[in-house]
Amino acid sequence: MPRMPRIVSRISTGVALAGLAACGLSDSATGGFVTTPSGDAVASLVVSPSSATLDTGLTLQLTATLFGASGEEVSGDVSWTSSNSGVASVTDSGLVTGVAEGAATITGSAGGQSGSAVVTVVSPGAP
Repeated sequence: MPRMPRIVSRISTGVALAGLAACGLSDSATGGFVTTPSGDAVASLVVSPSSATLDTGLTLQLTATLFGASGEEVSGDVSWTSSNSGVASVTDSGLVTGVAEGAATITGSAGGQSGSAVVTVVSPGAP
C-alpha cells in the first residue's frame, strides 16, 4: 500500500503555498512566504449598475467592486441598505426587488467606504 500521508502532505502544502502566493504573500527573505494583516484597506467602493429602472415585482442584482489605495481590487464584506424599502428592498447579497413605484438609493458599504445606485421602480409596462 502506498504511503498516502506523504502525498497528502505534499498536496496540502502545495495548495497552501499556492494560496499564499495568489494572495501576494511572498517574500524571498523569509523562505518565500510571510503573513500580513488580514484584509486590505478599502479606499473606494463602486456599485454597478449606478442607476436602473425596475418593474414592480422584479429583481436586479447589484454588485460592489472594492478598490485599495493603489487602485487594485480588494475583497471585503459588503452590507447593503435601501433609502426607501417601501419602494425597493435589498438583500444582504445586493439583490434589489421593486416593491412600489418611486425611487430609492441602494447603498453598498465596506471598510468605511460606500457607493450607491439609484433605482427607479415603475409599474409593469410603464414607459
